[in-house]
Amino acid sequence: MKKRRILAVLLIVALAVASFSGCGKKKEKEEPKKETKQVVQKEEEPEEVEEEPEVNQETFAIFGVDSRENNLGKGTRSDSLMVVNVDNTNKKVYIASVYRDCYVQIEGHGLDKITHAHSFGGPELAMDTLNTNFDLDIQKYITVNFMNVAELVDDMGGIEQDITEEETKYINGYINELNGIRGGTSSAQITEAGTYTLDGTQAVAFSRIRYTEGGDYKRSERQRTILFKIFSKAQELDKAKKIDIAKSMLDKINTNYLESEVLRLLSTITEYKVEAMDAFPKVFYSGKIDGVFYEVPVTLNDMSTQMHTFLYPTETYTPSETVQSISAQESAVAPTANNDFTQQ
Repeated sequence: MKKRRILAVLLIVALAVASFSGCGKKKEKEEPKKETKQVVQKEEEPEEVEEEPEVNQETFAIFGVDSRENNLGKGTRSDSLMVVNVDNTNKKVYIASVYRDCYVQIEGHGLDKITHAHSFGGPELAMDTLNTNFDLDIQKYITVNFMNVAELVDDMGGIEQDITEEETKYINGYINELNGIRGGTSSAQITEAGTYTLDGTQAVAFSRIRYTEGGDYKRSERQRTILFKIFSKAQELDKAKKIDIAKSMLDKINTNYLESEVLRLLSTITEYKVEAMDAFPKVFYSGKIDGVFYEVPVTLNDMSTQMHTFLYPTETYTPSETVQSISAQESAVAPTANNDFTQQ
């Protein structure tokens, strides 16, 4: 397989560790969870591999779930969703977060929160939902449980992060919860604003903070901040350490990438740069529809256009008839926005 195509897979290992949710809100009733017996596709490594035509860019999805049973498939909501485009020509990475409560069309279920697509039909339906609503062509995915993120941050020796006074009001509740969930870890409380080297529990707790000013937008920003710092830390590790971490992670994720694709050229991850990270929608109605809280893009046409401009800055884009039709349905429900983050 051509080196540049495999590099997209290598980036997944580093990027996936930050694909986890705030999960701070009260959980809604979900479908019964089902076990995921095999979480990564494996293949025998051939002695010689035929090279494929170079792929200049590849777009894939990362789903972050919050599952105490480590169920990474159907039956678990993707509380964090990221679309990643890898520009292999210029060695740049673009990461777009989609809010979990974003109001979209889900095949067979009508208009609903995008987080429910993964629960209704696993990563396959979640990918289809992204493709249908935003005119994307995602064929590959990775699903990771937030618990594994904590383990990986610990393996990397922690990450440095500034904590604000407002964040100290919420982070310790999550630290206490995660200490219990992780089997009795004893990560310290953070009671003052300042710069800290966060361990795995503290890093995940930081990413889960939801109720500060800025709500979901700030939570997504925290997730992307942690992602960037983990990615940067991964670049500093020696090849042996990277491979050890990757092998450990492969047993704990659900992906349709092959194991050999991930491991083959891991050391070349240092060549890539995270060029930009952002969250969508920028303009939306946040509130209840028929008694259920949603974040409705105003409009879906604009959101899809903004995502394409962000992920593929050199390309032109016009929303498809499908996107325009869904956008019209959403506008009939919520024609006016009450949130605008276009300047953020």
